[in-house]
Amino acid sequence: MHNSGNINGNNTYGMTPEQASREFDALRREATKLERHLEDRVARYQQLAQRLTVGDSNGSGPSDESLSQRSSLLDHAETGTASSAYSDKKKTNDKNIDEEEATLSKDIHRTMSTMTELINTKMAPAAERTGRSQHSLLVKRYREILFDCGADYNKTSAAVARRREARELFRGAVSRGEGGRDEAMEQLLRERNAIDNSMKSAAGVLNQAASVRSELRTQGASLRGVTGTMAAIAGNIPGLNGLIDKIRKKRQQDDRVVSGVVAACILFTLWYLFG
Repeated sequence: MHNSGNINGNNTYGMTPEQASREFDALRREATKLERHLEDRVARYQQLAQRLTVGDSNGSGPSDESLSQRSSLLDHAETGTASSAYSDKKKTNDKNIDEEEATLSKDIHRTMSTMTELINTKMAPAAERTGRSQHSLLVKRYREILFDCGADYNKTSAAVARRREARELFRGAVSRGEGGRDEAMEQLLRERNAIDNSMKSAAGVLNQAASVRSELRTQGASLRGVTGTMAAIAGNIPGLNGLIDKIRKKRQQDDRVVSGVVAACILFTLWYLFG
């Protein structure tokens, strides 16, 4: 009976501890590969989103040409005239970027689904079979990595969706500008300009607030220095009080001596007159 108990203790879930550890190590290597693949795809997706945001297919930031095209588009849309800012090359680049974005998005979703299934259905039970705390911590770490990558992807995907909506808005402005004035589109563009101006004003106010905050910090440092000086003076006050007490005691002692001498003189005079 004792030997049977030892066998059951070392053969948890029908595996020896060594077998369970080897199984978890294999799953960990697979999860590491998925982690690297997911991080690489999310990083590429973020780079693609940056290219969409700045409107530059090379990903090196907004060029002078793209900025002039955007400014020209706003001017033509507000005046109701046609604009040819979006050329066939631009449309082709946008299409290629859209296809790349769709491919990356599908790959990210597939990788996240595979990694989630691996962690929940294989790694977590394997960590329980090994009974080691470091294995449970590894499972927790992979779940955190999966959560962080998912949050980054969702945030970037929302930015891509907003960029796509803005691009469709400008395309609509161009297509409608060729057929005549579009009051609704012009109104939207004017509102956008007003919002941009408001954002610039808000940024100016924030800069002023930052300057005031810096000045307040400087004044606070000066006040703390004054407080330290006052504390030093207050620390010297007990010594001054002791000196004053000594002077007062000396004066009282002198007064007693003088009073004693006067009293002795009066008594001697009375004794001499009536004695």
